[in-house]
Amino acid sequence: MSQTTRTSLWQHLAAYALLARHHLRHGLRKGTKRGLDLAVGLTMVLLLSPLLITAALTIIILDGRPITFAGKRVGKFCRLFPMMKFRTMRRDAEAIEKKIQEHKISQTAQHFVDPEHESVMKLRHALLKFSSAEKYPNDPRILPCGKFMRKFSIDELPQLFHIVFGDMSLVGPRPFAMWEVAEFTPRDLLRHKIKPGLTGLWQISNRNSITHDEAIGLDLKYAAKQSFWLDLKILLMTVPIALKNRGGN
Repeated sequence: MSQTTRTSLWQHLAAYALLARHHLRHGLRKGTKRGLDLAVGLTMVLLLSPLLITAALTIIILDGRPITFAGKRVGKFCRLFPMMKFRTMRRDAEAIEKKIQEHKISQTAQHFVDPEHESVMKLRHALLKFSSAEKYPNDPRILPCGKFMRKFSIDELPQLFHIVFGDMSLVGPRPFAMWEVAEFTPRDLLRHKIKPGLTGLWQISNRNSITHDEAIGLDLKYAAKQSFWLDLKILLMTVPIALKNRGGN
């Protein structure tokens, strides 16, 4: 075997070794992340099971089933999945909103013809005043328990099941709706090469002043540098920030 051939062989072996090392590190990182998700996710489901059951029964008593609302969200590799939340609005909230948009009238109008039930009419009149706003102040469609559940993020607890089943992770970019992702640039879409999460770098930053581009930048930074220790750090920093935000509301 010539010197040139031996050199070429060693170069190939070195390249294969580096590739194997990369795959091994990637597999270990993926395995430890999944292990953390399962351990923390299952523990939280067990610990919070009384709260989960109480929330579910409250919704059933107040407004019947279903107890959850599933909105389409964009996940890993831009795959859609139904992200569950506890339902905090009336069952017919979307139908009422649709009717509102179909029957928009000026605030000075006294009435409009509609065959619906009187209670629905009252809701429409209340909401029509805010029909141009993104969110309705004192939205009458919200269930009596809805504001409390939203304030303390109880409505988001069903996402723990997404973590256990592997659709989401504890740490990662927050899942956006389809209409939001439709406006993303090719650079923005790189955030979807990993699973979405409950919390992430931008959640532990100054959320009130951060711009869209800065938030995407933090998601991309996390995607490039994710590790078990970074996840642990973000999780530990999320707890006091979440408690502070709740206390400030």
